Amino acid sequence: MRCVKCTGTLATVRIDDVDVDQCPQCAGIWFDTHELERVLGHGRIDPLLGHGVRPGDDERRGHCPRCKGDGLLVRVASRNAPIHIDTCAICGGKWLDGGEIERLHHKSFGDKVRRIFEWVLDLDLG
Repeated sequence: MRCVKCTGTLATVRIDDVDVDQCPQCAGIWFDTHELERVLGHGRIDPLLGHGVRPGDDERRGHCPRCKGDGLLVRVASRNAPIHIDTCAICGGKWLDGGEIERLHHKSFGDKVRRIFEWVLDLDLG
């Protein structure tokens, strides 16, 4: 598959039992339907790390690599982090620009830890 944001070709990266597609040039990542949620649920994203955000990638609109260009990706603001998740309205796939997975994962992990602490503080042990 061709990259959504640059001229690269996406390569498969395995995260536990999920295969995602990442561009070796811009580090953007394509997630088929529900793959992003599964990867974030595993809590292990280290094979996708080490790439910073490239200026201008967030504003660049792309076409869905899965729908062969029929689906124009729509920028959806994330509720969990200060990023946009480019989403295909046809197949439901999602694109994260390079570095955005770290921001999303960090925020998701922080929310989980906060909820655990809140649960512990709410326990009535007396």
